[in-house]
Amino acid sequence: MSNMLSVPVVVFLLVVAVVGFVVGVIRGKSVTSGLEPALLVIAGGLLARWFVLALLALTHQSVGASLLIGWGLFLWPGAIDSLPVLFAHKQLLTTPSMLAWIATVVGAFVGFMDGVYAIHDWPRGIVSFLADTTWGLAGSTNGALLHIVNVGWGDHAADGRTGAHRYRSGFRMKSGYAFTQGAVMSDLVDGPGQPLFAHERTHTTQSRIFGPLYSLTYIAWLALWVFPGLIAGAVTGIGPGEGAQRWCYFNCPWEAWGYAVQKAARPSVAGDARMIWSDVAVIAVSIPFFAGALTLLGLAVVGIF
Repeated sequence: MSNMLSVPVVVFLLVVAVVGFVVGVIRGKSVTSGLEPALLVIAGGLLARWFVLALLALTHQSVGASLLIGWGLFLWPGAIDSLPVLFAHKQLLTTPSMLAWIATVVGAFVGFMDGVYAIHDWPRGIVSFLADTTWGLAGSTNGALLHIVNVGWGDHAADGRTGAHRYRSGFRMKSGYAFTQGAVMSDLVDGPGQPLFAHERTHTTQSRIFGPLYSLTYIAWLALWVFPGLIAGAVTGIGPGEGAQRWCYFNCPWEAWGYAVQKAARPSVAGDARMIWSDVAVIAVSIPFFAGALTLLGLAVVGIF
């Protein structure tokens, strides 16, 4: 933890905090409105950096631990480094120093955006902000990318202190479907109090509570069911793409949870519910799936220690 603070880290956080203060003052038209983003930049950057460095210290900064942290807390560094580490024994983005810097940047960016748009209801917001800058960094990393992609055309809504960002328009995977990563909900027209908002807000809560377990098992579910879904879709006549969507998305336990909160049936096309599982079936399949995922994760952690 000796490299928790250094001159470059302090300078970086102070510069971003000053920018956050200026932007906050401009948006809020008062000096006090600039204090929140400035303080959250510093808090977010330091919290995220401390969390990653603490994990690295616990695992003695081994290559396996660094790769697992790259996957679990940031996704992209782990994915990018997997092949180089496995075949060439080279780390590009998952060295301890690089992971610490990625954490610092992501944490500071989260604080900047949260403060500028004043999304947290203090003091209750302390818990959600802590989650976003530590355990929920995987969602926050993708949420930061969503912010960047949506700059200039995403139409950020002024929902007040709901604990999340909402873009009325912006990045989406498919027309008519909102897309949520971390505390950032994109292409979501429905505001607070509306059913679809409750669905997407559920994904924010899932990210904060389950952290890397949420993001990694969501990806694992997609990988597990995409090819069976393509084949089943072709066999049933629904079509390969539609089949994959139904098994990968509509039957995903995380999505079924969201639809339950939304109090909406998981959609079918023109009344065709083929390949859409019942809630009971989703739960039945989820039990061995999550048991297997937790077992693999446990073996990975044991192997590191």
